[in-house]
Formats: sequence, C-alpha cells, structure tokens
Amino acid sequence: MFLIKDNLHLPHLPLQAALIDSVCQSLVREKDVLAAVLVGSLAGKRGDRISDADIVIFTTNGFHKKMASTEYRIEFGKDIFYTIDGFHTPLAYFEKHIFYDFTSIEIHYLDLTEPFQLSNPYQVLFDKQSIISSRLTEEPAPKHEDFEVYTVGDDGLIWELFDCIKWLSRNDTELAKQYLKKLATKLESET
Repeated sequence: MFLIKDNLHLPHLPLQAALIDSVCQSLVREKDVLAAVLVGSLAGKRGDRISDADIVIFTTNGFHKKMASTEYRIEFGKDIFYTIDGFHTPLAYFEKHIFYDFTSIEIHYLDLTEPFQLSNPYQVLFDKQSIISSRLTEEPAPKHEDFEVYTVGDDGLIWELFDCIKWLSRNDTELAKQYLKKLATKLESET
C-alpha cells in the first residue's frame, strides 16, 4: 500500500497526515492524476493542530471536471461539517471541507494546461511524470493578508469565518481583524 503519511514528517499532526494520505490513496492510481503537492503551513513544517491541509492536484483529460461531478468522491472516513466547492477557472476545480474534529482540507484540481506555479513551501506527495520541476517559481507564496474575500459569495462565509477563528486562536488578532474589515467592506458593497 502507498503510505504517503509515513513520509510527511508530521508525527505531531496525525489527523492532518491521515487526511493527506486519504487524498493520495484515492488519487495516486488514477491514470489522469499526474501529481499531488502539499503547500502551505504543513508543507513548511509550521502547521499546528488546526492548520488545514492544502493540496494541489495536477490532472489531465478533464479529470478536474470528474471531481466536480458526483461520480467521484474521496472518502475521508469521518463526518464532514461543511463543504464548499466550485471552479476557480474552467481548468481548475476546488473543494474545501471542515470536519467535526476541527480539521480541514483544501484540494485544488488543476488541468495541466492551467497556468499555475508552485512557491515554497511545498512538498511533493507524488509526481508520476516528473512535472513538478517545471511548475516551480522563486516568487513568494500568497500570504493570508493578501487573500481576496467573499470569492464564492454567501456559500463561502463559513470557510472565511473558520479561517478567522483559526487566526484568533493563534493570537493573530490583527490578521483576523484586517480580514474581517475587508469582508465587511465587500459585504456592504454587495447590498
């Protein structure tokens, strides 16, 4: 069995490691899934108990659209509290889940033709055709303070507030307040 979690170096975060492993176990044998990469705080070894697992999946032959349909779902083995999904672009689908144990995961399925570069930190989970090296950039990774707000409308508010709760639990009050102010401004402009 392909056990990616043994190579993650996350012994202090077994719940996140299990989520990442679930994704890899579900997708590694799919012929149209070429690579999976962990990004964000877990890849940078800065993650904590409430860090979400951020995974980028590179696909071909329209596999990202298959993930958007109900014909294919990853089984996480635990109850989901909240899910949001949609398309960033016609070539990029995402799904985000919050679980009742306060873990969360973001999975971004990108068609190989979608222009996307990987910044540090990242950790290759699998790369069946050695495509990752051509996707690397020296540009810095996006920062939370630069995130756009309200990108999926009302349906995404739970995720956005969950992010703020995580930041507040880490005593990053300024980041949470800055984000909430941007969100309030956006909400006011929507009415």
